[in-house]
Amino acid sequence: MAEISVIIPVYNVENYLSKCLDSVINQTFKDIEIICVNDGSTDNSRKILEEYKNKDSRIKIVDKENGGLSSARNAGMKAATGKFLSFIDSDDWVELNMLEKLYENITSLNTDISICAVHLFDETKQQIDDSQSYFNLSCFDETFDNRAFSFEDTKPFLMDVCVMAWNKLYRHSFIKECNVEFPDGLIFEDGPFFFSIFFKTKRVSIVRDLLYFYRINRVGSIVQKGGIKFLDIIDVVNLMFNSLKSSSVFEDVKYEFFHRKADDIIYRYELIALKLKNKFSKKFKNTSCLLDEKYFDFAYINKEIPITYRNLMSIKNKTSILSFYYRKFIIRLMYKVMQVLYTEENIYYFKFWSLKFRLKKRANLYDVWYENDRIYVVLFMLIKFSFKFEYSKLEQK
Repeated sequence: MAEISVIIPVYNVENYLSKCLDSVINQTFKDIEIICVNDGSTDNSRKILEEYKNKDSRIKIVDKENGGLSSARNAGMKAATGKFLSFIDSDDWVELNMLEKLYENITSLNTDISICAVHLFDETKQQIDDSQSYFNLSCFDETFDNRAFSFEDTKPFLMDVCVMAWNKLYRHSFIKECNVEFPDGLIFEDGPFFFSIFFKTKRVSIVRDLLYFYRINRVGSIVQKGGIKFLDIIDVVNLMFNSLKSSSVFEDVKYEFFHRKADDIIYRYELIALKLKNKFSKKFKNTSCLLDEKYFDFAYINKEIPITYRNLMSIKNKTSILSFYYRKFIIRLMYKVMQVLYTEENIYYFKFWSLKFRLKKRANLYDVWYENDRIYVVLFMLIKFSFKFEYSKLEQK
């Protein structure tokens, strides 16, 4: 029996699989079994797995019909024999000491979950981004270093804790005690899995090292397609809500949860194909926990986050979608502004769609700054008319 079972779901990733497997078989921590779940691949992924299995006896191949990422991870967990579990997506890769670092952390502090920081690798730009607090763990201050903590300690920033399955090491016995699996058949599956275990442990720890490379903007990724599976976000939010509802911090964080998950739903609604929007609206109206007046005061919500509230009601009532496209434009523009604020002094760089801009700061014409989690844009027009736009930062998860 190996100390760590590494579970790698594989589906049509022939262009990325070797890089992933190389980073795993060459780990400095050697006592591992590598469970590769071939989820009905139709490209050369299965052939690549066989080649690597012939080179490394620690690799085990589990073949199954295509059922999606949740199904593949669940099959991997059933086959796992290790004391600890690690999930790595087959289009990503890891630092060669990732498992060693996480293993030292989880065993020395006797925790159930150990979390490491993440590099974002943009496939389109071929660039690495380490600036997002959701992935670099900067939401945890120094008081969380070298100790075990519980979810209750994270209450002030609970919705900023990364829910992704793959930047963590889990104690296998704890997962079994929780009797939890990934939600079969759904995408956006990480949140329900994490919430269902996070609220059941008092012992979590972190490793601040950036050890995982998460590939984003990959062509062919299901989360980029905007198809029928985007309706899954409604079910996923409901599952997360059910876990949160039973926790001791529910009343303290429920409106933050509402805000974040409402924005998730709005974002997916914006991206889903036009022909599917009515189906999305119907499902949202009939099943979403975010419309439950038993738990949420909608007068309060309308007062505190009016734009989010109105957009949710637009989805529910199937009213004009023009506001969504306007909002989408503003979000993209503001996100690009946020990306450039920390470059050269007095220089702003913008990239919006295929357009690129490089502007010098000119206080008499315009100014842009970031303060207290908000973007401020001030434009001074030639007719001496001034306009100020304030927009709260939104992080998609």
